Amino acid sequence: MKKNGFITGVMYVLLVFLVVGLGFILFFNYRANMEQQQMIRQAEEAANTTPTPPPTATPAPTEEPERIAQTITLSFAGDLVGQAGLTTDAQTEGDGDTPAYDFSAELEGVRSSLEQADLAACTLVSTLSDAGSYDAYVMPRAVADGLKGVGFDLVNAATDHLLDRGLTGLTGTVDYLKNAGLTVVGAYSSSASRSLPIAQVNGIKVAFLSYAYGTAGTGAQPVSIADNSWCMDLLTTDYMTDKQTVDYEKIDADIAAVKEAGADVIVAFVYWWDSAQYYTEPREQQAEVAEHLCQSGVDVIVGGGVKVPQPIEVRTVERDDGKANCVVCYSLSSLMSCFNDAYTNLSAVVDVQISRDEDSGEIWISGVQTKPLFMVDTGDYSDSADLGYKYRVLDAWQAVEDYDAGTTEGLSEEIYQAVKTGIEDLDTILGADYAARDGGLAVDFPY
Repeated sequence: MKKNGFITGVMYVLLVFLVVGLGFILFFNYRANMEQQQMIRQAEEAANTTPTPPPTATPAPTEEPERIAQTITLSFAGDLVGQAGLTTDAQTEGDGDTPAYDFSAELEGVRSSLEQADLAACTLVSTLSDAGSYDAYVMPRAVADGLKGVGFDLVNAATDHLLDRGLTGLTGTVDYLKNAGLTVVGAYSSSASRSLPIAQVNGIKVAFLSYAYGTAGTGAQPVSIADNSWCMDLLTTDYMTDKQTVDYEKIDADIAAVKEAGADVIVAFVYWWDSAQYYTEPREQQAEVAEHLCQSGVDVIVGGGVKVPQPIEVRTVERDDGKANCVVCYSLSSLMSCFNDAYTNLSAVVDVQISRDEDSGEIWISGVQTKPLFMVDTGDYSDSADLGYKYRVLDAWQAVEDYDAGTTEGLSEEIYQAVKTGIEDLDTILGADYAARDGGLAVDFPY
């Protein structure tokens, strides 16, 4: 009995401990739950009293300010090559026994390609004279009036045939051109008159340089200018002999001089070596000279003397004052001539757009466009003998469009097909990217 009572007591004690333990557990759980509820209420109260911050705005994309630029157009045509056939075709009845000459009809086809130009230029490969006896590379002074009449403003006279009638012929040519209202570059009428022209074109200063590889003369001996080197700008120091050593010292001095005078843009005419003639790709010498000119500060190079077209390049160069673009027209061929070899009847007017930022004053080349020309010699076409003329410069695109529209007078089917082929050939040689009919090449700033 005592044993059973002991067991009962132990069980009673255990039960008491169990009840007490359970009570502690319930108490502490209750307390923890109350504390958690209090924290939640405090958090809700804090949330209700703290304003919600506005969402972070997405930053607007940064836009480049729009450039307001003034743009000018410089237009360049090829070589007017003085040949007897052109002079004969331009002869009019004149006064009595004295013949007169009018080149306006021959040149009329280039007028439309110059209409947008702020300044238009070409190269004259001839001596001008009023003494008669006109032959190869000697033409009447009326050529100057013809060039001015269709829209040219400036003529590069530094070529290998400018001294074909000696120093008197050279100085007379310069005077005839100036009297017609044309600016002359590359040749001078006196030792005191050498200056490098800088034209103000709508507020942009454009300087013009010119270099001919040497003198040729129509006879076996070249005409000497050793004692009169002031009369023409030459590319070489050995112009009386090998004509191979490029006078970079003179070129660099000229570039420095026009920069010092405030030129914004520099144009250089280069009358290439006769070894480059009839090649539709530039020769190594041409490429070397072009590279030096571009690196030294020339912005536009206009090549001549090649007789056929050569490519146009727009290259970006690093100069001391930063990056710049340079337009290289290796050859624009002959604006007018009597040549009849392949591609010699093809040429173009090249428009180079120059822009100036009105706020910063920065100036850059902003566009290049080509407009094809076609030189017609009607004697080359069997169905064209009755057209009433022999030589004409045609605006090639306009001639094709007029023929297709049935509005052309005096253009045969044979010539029409030749002009269409000529346009395709010019695109291939000069570069189709520059064709004005497709908008030409646009250049952004900075380069």
